[in-house]
Amino acid sequence: MTLAWLASVAIAAPAAGASTHIKAAGCFIPTSKGVVVGVGRFHGDLRIPMGKHKPGESAQQTAVRETREECGLAVRVGPLLRTFEEGRVYLFLCTPIAPIDDYSHLAPEDGAEIAEVIVLDPNSMIAHDGRKITHPWRFAHDRALMIELYHRYGIKH
Repeated sequence: MTLAWLASVAIAAPAAGASTHIKAAGCFIPTSKGVVVGVGRFHGDLRIPMGKHKPGESAQQTAVRETREECGLAVRVGPLLRTFEEGRVYLFLCTPIAPIDDYSHLAPEDGAEIAEVIVLDPNSMIAHDGRKITHPWRFAHDRALMIELYHRYGIKH
């Protein structure tokens, strides 16, 4: 990723008049095989690494913490891609600090909310290990969002 590329990325600012109170933040993490997502422990739903903001954190710090907890990945936070819920939920473009050499080693830190971490092609719904994934997404619009963002920011082979 080059600085020129980062400068060309359109940043989605919070809507005018939106609350500055941060509710949650997370990461869109593209790889050459798809996007990093978690499989929820209780409902088996697909989840973008994202979670609740803690007092004193910036949105970027929340995104880093939640991605580490849910996916076991240390990430660099890049540009803001989208906001939701009147500018209170933030989704950033993130990149792993260290290369992911073996996707099968991705795992949540504690497993309390996430049962499994996968790299998923959002178009074909094929995981990094060749499995066809049929789990529902946590939120109905998440697959369309992942397809759109992967098309725009995905790492090409």
